[in-house]
Amino acid sequence: MDTIRPEEIEAIRREAAGENRPVLMMNCNRYVSDQFPNGELYVRWRTVNQQMLDTVDGKILWTLPVQGQPLINGELEPLDEILAYWYPSHQAFLDMATSDLKDENMEARKELVEYAVIHRVFGDNPPLL
Repeated sequence: MDTIRPEEIEAIRREAAGENRPVLMMNCNRYVSDQFPNGELYVRWRTVNQQMLDTVDGKILWTLPVQGQPLINGELEPLDEILAYWYPSHQAFLDMATSDLKDENMEARKELVEYAVIHRVFGDNPPLL
């Protein structure tokens, strides 16, 4: 179950109202068994997710399957994938919450994602290969 942190959403709103720079969201996900990378739930979620990104001119810069975790400090949370989502502005990220596809995206995500954490970083100079 996703937990939205109100203080983080407020920080994003403040950024959108001010400088409104690009933002990079680093998504660290673990999915239900046998869905990553070709399961029906995963494919459906990524399809809807891409449609939502397209409406705000966002992009998935890269997606990496996780191959292991050689160091932990605390609880071990195995991951399947790390996704780098880039948005042209903090407001573009907020606009996804009003997308016609939001409910479909969140429903698919709820069925698919077992564990997730998203890290927000400035997207002015995102790492690319």
